[in-house]
Amino acid sequence: MPLQHGASKAVALAFVIGALIATHCTPASAQRPPAAVLLDRLCGHTMLHNEEDRLFGMISLTVRATIKYRGAVFSPDLIDDSIQDALGNMIAACPKIAATPDPQRLGLVVQLISDATDKRLREPKRDYNEASTDKATAADLSEELSAPEIDAWINALPPRRRALALFLYASDLQQPDIAQALGISPAAMAPEFRDVKGDLLKFFRAEADVVPASPASAAPAMEYKIADANLAALLQPQPQTAGSPTAGDNPLAAGPGRQPGAAANPRIRITGISPDIYAGWSLLATVTGLPAERNLEINAPLLLVPNVPEHRRMIVTGVEEISDPHDATRRFLLKAYAIDGEKEGAGLRDTFTLAGPNVDNPLALNTLRNSGLAAIEVARCLQYNYGTADDPGLCQ
Repeated sequence: MPLQHGASKAVALAFVIGALIATHCTPASAQRPPAAVLLDRLCGHTMLHNEEDRLFGMISLTVRATIKYRGAVFSPDLIDDSIQDALGNMIAACPKIAATPDPQRLGLVVQLISDATDKRLREPKRDYNEASTDKATAADLSEELSAPEIDAWINALPPRRRALALFLYASDLQQPDIAQALGISPAAMAPEFRDVKGDLLKFFRAEADVVPASPASAAPAMEYKIADANLAALLQPQPQTAGSPTAGDNPLAAGPGRQPGAAANPRIRITGISPDIYAGWSLLATVTGLPAERNLEINAPLLLVPNVPEHRRMIVTGVEEISDPHDATRRFLLKAYAIDGEKEGAGLRDTFTLAGPNVDNPLALNTLRNSGLAAIEVARCLQYNYGTADDPGLCQ
């Protein structure tokens, strides 16, 4: 017998949430569904940071699926109000949730979230309209996405647009400063920002059934090139000789790692992007003297230390160019994660140097290899691995 339409909605939403939690949550017991364990921790007031993030991602995804089913407007205000209402419904229903067998718990929670959203949609006093979405900032929209969704949106953007999104999402810099940092003309900033906002709006309204994954990178065409310049080698201090620049003039000058083919030693400067970004694509490398036929590469995770006391150390794991290789000054985004819990993040004027040998913390290396963690979770787990923050849960 075919399911009723409302029942089909509940089954579909349960599948969405089940996919989200099963993919990104490690159950406390192999015998129990991850969703049931997560709900136990919510009602027992024992949720850790990672689990809280995943709970809000679960609720947001269900709220948006309900809005889509109802044909309503994807308004950030509506989503935020519905999430808060749904969380209240779930906490109030904890005795009922506890008394419900594991296989039925997910359906119960889906119904609680859907009911909260439906109630908001029926409220005449609130006007959730399309204009509120179009006027919303990138930060407004991104707050309604789960951590894996934010990663997927950022990773799917072309490199330079990704850098712009990071500045738009988390930086309080003025546009001339952003243009200078990224090597973009001030006149081009407005259309570039509109494109970034458009990308987020498309993602925000996307008709996805599960947490989106970053698209696989297409294999590059085979071509001849000089060996890439290793980032660790470029960060090594240059021995001082007569006539050479002083350390103060060029604190990040490359020396021993210079490879044949360059007209001069490439010089590199690594900075933060915003103090609010400390996970994922979070650092900016500016390089001069690097020939167009060479690129930057990272062979192993690198530990960088800030040149400002009490700022966070960062582990770098990836690099991607955001400029034209033929530019005199080339710019690269670095994927990096903070390992200090309570210290300040790095902005555009804060620089980094190489800490020493490659990362040798086995727990940290395990965290970096865990593909089931969102970027923010990687940073939280690394901070626990290095003993600078409490256990966030859900790391290994």
